[in-house]
Amino acid sequence: MSKSEFHVAIIGAGLSGLSLALALQQQNIQCTLYEGRDAPLDTGGGLMLHPNGLKALQAIGVYETLLEKAWPFDNIYVQNGITGEILQNIENGSIEKYGMHAVRINRYTLLGQLLNKVRQSEIPIHFNRKYSHIVSETEEEVTWQFDDGSSASASILVGADGIHSAVRKYIAPDVKPIYGGFVTLVAAVPTAQFGLPERDSKNYNDPNNSFPMPGGIVVPQLGAFVASPETKSADKCMITVMRPFPREAERWTPIDNDKNRLRSILRENSEKFPRVVRNALSDIPDKQLRVWPAYTVPLLEHWTSANTGSNPKGRVVIIGDAAHALPPSSGQGCNQAFEDINSFAAVLGKLGNDLSRERLQKALRGWQLFRQERVDCVLRLNKHMETLRMPASVLAEKGITNDPETLKANLKKESHEVFKLDHDEAVRECWKRAHLE
Repeated sequence: MSKSEFHVAIIGAGLSGLSLALALQQQNIQCTLYEGRDAPLDTGGGLMLHPNGLKALQAIGVYETLLEKAWPFDNIYVQNGITGEILQNIENGSIEKYGMHAVRINRYTLLGQLLNKVRQSEIPIHFNRKYSHIVSETEEEVTWQFDDGSSASASILVGADGIHSAVRKYIAPDVKPIYGGFVTLVAAVPTAQFGLPERDSKNYNDPNNSFPMPGGIVVPQLGAFVASPETKSADKCMITVMRPFPREAERWTPIDNDKNRLRSILRENSEKFPRVVRNALSDIPDKQLRVWPAYTVPLLEHWTSANTGSNPKGRVVIIGDAAHALPPSSGQGCNQAFEDINSFAAVLGKLGNDLSRERLQKALRGWQLFRQERVDCVLRLNKHMETLRMPASVLAEKGITNDPETLKANLKKESHEVFKLDHDEAVRECWKRAHLE
């Protein structure tokens, strides 16, 4: 099959699906997007984009547009809530080291930018087309059915449909997301509500501020209160706290809808934190308050259908949260999805016109092997970030020790390893593992 005949179907028009469509177009690979809803889902909240994720977005031509709405920063600060001492200074971006700052941006703002570029690029996108199941795979194509009974075919079907992926059920039918036992409570509030000194507003990322942001205020036995600007002007902040929530709810929607309960949990022990925290929590509108349960996807042996069933063809693939959903603690979830799409599209492009099933399976296996190594690196970073943010009582229950100097060294090492990625080198590493030279 030649590249001109090759066609990729993408299930899911979220951040991963939209960015994948743009990356494939850059490789001159035809693609079509299918979304089960009537519009991309607005899950609320903000995104922290690090140099590794931003370089993937730069490659698909949305970086400059993104900067028009994003708030740039280089460091995250962790502050002792009793003494005011800066406990940790975690570098997240650097022009000198990585060629760019890290940024904060509203999730739905970036989603809208990606959708606009997809439409401007005339990439086909179909809403209200909910994927149901795979019908068949052959040497040349995969056929699937929608929930309305209609069907379609493509050379490859990519599941970019999130942590509760329907496409993943075909590749790993027994795998279900695992609830981590805690939730992240998220609220958006005006920055003015914090009551910060006027000098802080000149540069919220200054370590000499009364409360440098993005930052966390930690009271050792109670955990951390975290705040991050999420608009270009920094007039709005996203505040978050992590709380143990001992059992998985059968349905999270009723809990998310109980705003009074969420506000109460969010404000637990706030009287023991500095005044800036109490100010920030003083007025939380219902529509700005959400709960995000922490789920992860167990380590998957395969991200493609190359080893599925009795007659595998490898023409179904999962990416992003569908393949490796990560806890939110390091802010790397969407960044890793963007790494996925950039390397996936580049590997397909590198195959040229020889897209035989054997070469395709080898290429995608090499891609998965390298990408899993990257995800493993992020998981190590996540553990350090969770140690930093969780209440001491929870850490004690889990048998986790928190030595500040060791934690500082580990955070510096693992974050640099994650952020320094060179995407051209990543594609070469995928290719090397594919043994196609």
